[in-house]
Amino acid sequence: MTMKREQQPPSRLLPQPATGAIPLWLANLCFFGLLMAAVLVYSSWQMNRIDKSMQHNALGRSRLVTGIIEENMKISGLTSRAVEEMTYTLLNDKAHFIDYLDSVEPLHEKELTALAEQSSLTGITLVRQSGTVVSGPPQWLAETPDCTTAPLHIQYNHERGYAYMMHPAPSPDGDLACVIVGLDAARIFSVQKKTSLPAILNMLSKLPGIHYIRLQREQPGKKPSVSLKQDDYGYTAETKIQTGNGLLIVGLDAARFIQRRNSLRNQFILFAVLLCLIGFFLSWLLYQYQKKNLSQIRTFERMMAREHEAATLGRATATIAHEVRNPLNAINMGLQRLSMESTLDREQEQLIRAMREAVNRTSSIITGLQKFTTPLQPEKHPLALDELVRRQLALYQPLCRENAIVVNAEIEENISLNGDRNLLAELVENILKNAIEARVRDGGIQVSLARGERLAVFNVTNNGFMLSPDESRRLGEPYFTTKTRGTGLGLAITRRIAEAHGGRLRIMPDFTNHTLTIRVELPIERAPRENSNVQYTDNASETTSR
Repeated sequence: MTMKREQQPPSRLLPQPATGAIPLWLANLCFFGLLMAAVLVYSSWQMNRIDKSMQHNALGRSRLVTGIIEENMKISGLTSRAVEEMTYTLLNDKAHFIDYLDSVEPLHEKELTALAEQSSLTGITLVRQSGTVVSGPPQWLAETPDCTTAPLHIQYNHERGYAYMMHPAPSPDGDLACVIVGLDAARIFSVQKKTSLPAILNMLSKLPGIHYIRLQREQPGKKPSVSLKQDDYGYTAETKIQTGNGLLIVGLDAARFIQRRNSLRNQFILFAVLLCLIGFFLSWLLYQYQKKNLSQIRTFERMMAREHEAATLGRATATIAHEVRNPLNAINMGLQRLSMESTLDREQEQLIRAMREAVNRTSSIITGLQKFTTPLQPEKHPLALDELVRRQLALYQPLCRENAIVVNAEIEENISLNGDRNLLAELVENILKNAIEARVRDGGIQVSLARGERLAVFNVTNNGFMLSPDESRRLGEPYFTTKTRGTGLGLAITRRIAEAHGGRLRIMPDFTNHTLTIRVELPIERAPRENSNVQYTDNASETTSR
């Protein structure tokens, strides 16, 4: 007997993703990664821009300071020359006047002293051709210079605080060799000090935004440079500019620049962290969505595969039942007639009995396949579920006593629902039978029926469960069994009966206590659901497939 099975993979019914397509959550993560890279590049560009702005600003301010210093130095030079010229003119006129007075009548010490006081001079000294020196006041000069070698310009004595000029006698035939006049130079020294380069540098250093200004004597040729450093003043932008007077070092206050840069950096860090959190959160949402969607697709594929398998198996079972059951009936009738009409010895009778048992077992397998592949259409009527469970327990009491199995039953009263009595009786019978056959000797089985929230909960627990977790996950699958004889369709049929009534079957192994609990939940008040649940529970964790 050959059958042509037309089978189409259920995966063709669903849209398949493109080969090599990147998941949405990973694409979103890559997008935010690129966005983060762009933010980092932009932040680096902004930081570099701020640094260049600081350098440009520091160089501009330093060049302004340099210009101020150079202009002040020019003004200082002009002031010094003007003061010196005025002093020279004043002393020169005084020297000519004294020379004239001495030519009329030679002047003595007291007269020179009085004349110096009247003329606001520090002192007057006359050096005659004979070498005689007359001074008034006496010894106002530290030492008398040589008239022949002394320069014809203003001389300064910083220790005594005066300026003097030596004026040679206009006539070489006269008595005088030269006239030396002195003037109080305190104000001149004060002006020179205030207009000197150190005074200008000190004054500019006290301006707001400038930490210090220094001038170093170095070889020219260095390009202007700006460096940022932290010292006793705080953050300083140090600028070095080569000038005609040397290397000018200007330390500018960089606190506002540092504050601005830190503020911008903190803003970028905050934005980057926020961007990372948003990216990871959206990627997590997309991952969860795709994971849920993939789980739904796989569940639908499994459901379609089961339905396709059930349809194929149904067609095969119908053919097998039609083609095999009739020969089996004929074989069974022939063996029965042979046993009744023939004279057989004991060994032949045992052989015929074994052959009839094999035929009956084959017939029961076909019947189980028909039950599993035939769509269930329960005829629902009100029934008392507690009475149905007690009746099934009573039927299996002799078998339990024979195997020394103690059954502890806790059955609540008055639990009624709408259901098919025959199918629910088969459900309870399959679970009890499975528990008794899987139970070791000298043990017990716990049976309970309770009312939950809109559900009737039926539990059967037996110990001696020794399967591995991998084998436990296959419990309830069609054709999986650990018995020597059996098709593995008992729990599968039980599951289909529960689903047909809008309930679900839960298989809960406890590997610590070596127990297995089969739980059936059936709705009491609400209408049966089209989508059913099959749930496998490993200890306290549960995995549900729909």
